[in-house]
Amino acid sequence: MNRDFSKALHYKKWANTQLLDLGEQQFSGLPESDATFFVRILNHTTVVDSLFISRILREPEKYSDDNTVETPTFLELRERVNENDSWLVQYSKTVEQEELERVVSFKFVDGDTGQMSVAEILIHLLTHSSNHRGMASRVLAANNLERPKDTFIRYLHQLEPLRRVIV
Repeated sequence: MNRDFSKALHYKKWANTQLLDLGEQQFSGLPESDATFFVRILNHTTVVDSLFISRILREPEKYSDDNTVETPTFLELRERVNENDSWLVQYSKTVEQEELERVVSFKFVDGDTGQMSVAEILIHLLTHSSNHRGMASRVLAANNLERPKDTFIRYLHQLEPLRRVIV
């Protein structure tokens, strides 16, 4: 088990859920173009997650681009995000150091080639999703809607309340 990746990927799943819950509650308060952007930017992250999960598993990729042509419904988006995040969390519970060091060669959807270790892929998925959650949160803020309080430190203190106690 890799404790650091496990905690970080649990955080990713938690933060995605926080954003999706708050976004869904306030979705009707978004202009159509912002609502579409909100769903599409998060759909992009789940497509990228899926591409890299397939690469880790050495399986055929489900997508040929970094987003889908059709904009998914909010429910479809939530299901895709949850499926990928759940897989990543489960994978992180048992992945061994040797596997994290394995280099994965792949072709990007634009045709370029690349190589990353499994650990680098996981770091990419963590930072990539964080970046795009921020973009989606900005859409909420720009429309005077509530943004999630989804920082890693908030997650840690919610998970382990004793961290709030100073000794």
